[in-house]
Amino acid sequence: MIVATAKPDDLPALLELEESGFDAPERWSTGSWASELSSPDRLVLISRDDDQVEAVACFGVLDDTAEVLRVVVRPDRRERGIARRLVGLGMDWADAAGADRILLEVRYDNDRGLSLYKAAGFTAIARRSDYYGLGRHAIVMECRFHRRPAPGLSRLSRWPA
Repeated sequence: MIVATAKPDDLPALLELEESGFDAPERWSTGSWASELSSPDRLVLISRDDDQVEAVACFGVLDDTAEVLRVVVRPDRRERGIARRLVGLGMDWADAAGADRILLEVRYDNDRGLSLYKAAGFTAIARRSDYYGLGRHAIVMECRFHRRPAPGLSRLSRWPA
């Protein structure tokens, strides 16, 4: 697995991931992804294996608050720690950018996502009814950065194996 910052050339692969990871009403458009790739307050990380993009995670930061905006892993590459690695790196980026906390929304029935975020230190703070469409609710989660890791120590090294 090679993790890199996504480039505009990766846009077709990101759109393929969107299609494999989300129902049509929840998918980001070409324009949305292009905007994320060009925004200075965003970090879009991709994971590659054999030159194929297998996952993407998008993060934003504004003042003292960061957000996990998107995490998508190809269905045949799930359960291999890829999302965990990308989320950990994004949290490190947000922490280094000066954020005091990081927020996200996750579908209430996304058990893999909920498990991942809980393991990363997120706690549920609210529920947004019909956030993803009628009957598709979101759980709002937050992780506060209480202490900064020592230089060279990634948040990943503190996660359970």
